[in-house]
Amino acid sequence: MSLNSGRVDAPTAHAPRLQGHLPVLDGVRGLAVLLVVFFHTTHLSDQSVAGRVTWWLAGAGWTGVDLFFVLSGFLITGILWEAKGQPYFFRNFYMRRFLRIFPLYYLALAVSFLVLPSLAGRLGLDERITTDGAVWYLLYFSNFYQLWVDTTHPILGVVWSLAIEEQFYIVWPFLIAAVSYRGAIRLCLGTIAMAILVRVGLTLYGASIESTYVVTFCRVDSLAMGGLLAMALRHPEGLGLKAFPWMRWAVWASVPVVLALVVLPVGPTFELVKRTGGYTAIAVLYAVCVYKAVAVSKGHVLYRFLTMRLLLTFGKYSYAIYLIHSPLDAILRRTVLKTPLKTVAGSDMPMQLVFYVVAAGLSLGLALVSWNLFEKHMLKLKDYFPYGQRPAPVPEGAQAERTEASARVA
Repeated sequence: MSLNSGRVDAPTAHAPRLQGHLPVLDGVRGLAVLLVVFFHTTHLSDQSVAGRVTWWLAGAGWTGVDLFFVLSGFLITGILWEAKGQPYFFRNFYMRRFLRIFPLYYLALAVSFLVLPSLAGRLGLDERITTDGAVWYLLYFSNFYQLWVDTTHPILGVVWSLAIEEQFYIVWPFLIAAVSYRGAIRLCLGTIAMAILVRVGLTLYGASIESTYVVTFCRVDSLAMGGLLAMALRHPEGLGLKAFPWMRWAVWASVPVVLALVVLPVGPTFELVKRTGGYTAIAVLYAVCVYKAVAVSKGHVLYRFLTMRLLLTFGKYSYAIYLIHSPLDAILRRTVLKTPLKTVAGSDMPMQLVFYVVAAGLSLGLALVSWNLFEKHMLKLKDYFPYGQRPAPVPEGAQAERTEASARVA
């Protein structure tokens, strides 16, 4: 598994392209959301070999959130770095984030807290669908609320990850704006180390498994891992990952940890590995996947896989799918495709396959409606908050001057 890169600014065939829209990353995003949907919509009880394999594969679907974290850290850190020193740096970043994330998120909250509680009985939904905790969700603190009440909201159970991202990005732009290139590398590494130490400390203290899963300080290593990759590929001298040979050893060190998570049965040992070094190891390997996605040539099998129409479609509408699929799953499980699933010829595998198709298809269909009636119109407003042209690479010695100038302009 090679981590060597061509020069970022050289016109070589295999140099990562970091500018403009990259369809291959839509494919990565599509893969991430399909992993999450697969995880949440598996309700199989079949104990045949096929059933056990399906559960084993679905069990890895939770890592789709980590792939989202790595990809988000990669994209946003790169955007922030290239926008440094431009007029209205902070305003443009936060307004663009607001227009992409907030409108649909608050629409989902409105439906969940104002509409569904009155319909829960008629739809056969969970009796826990109430207005409890609404303020926490409104303020993007749902991950801490989830930990406090020791349960997940039956409709909004997935938004803890959005809360982590938004909390992270309240602080991250200010940190990136304040550091040099080497400082940014140290910032990413320090954030990764902090997350590991916090998880290990909480584990030794006897804190719950949930705490190391949803607390922001425990999960920012995945976001910082994506940021580290983004910065490495923007080396001022164009060296890319060649300037960081130690990254290769980090990848190989992560492999046995991930293999342990693959082979260990779910239990105390599995949870111990996952909550200490496991999240970081998964983030490292997903960072390799993101790097490979942007580095391979268009004819490569990985590029062709990630640009399949299915993945590109799910990637384009992934945000709405992520918000929609969980409540849709809850409705399906209690109405049309009730669980436990009906058996056909002694197995519920056929109905599980139907459930996958219906859940994914309806999630995509509703996401298309959301995009065309709502999201794309909000996104047009981002044109009022444009980022400028990418600045030329700045030598390390001049970085402090540019940071000072950035602070004055912003």
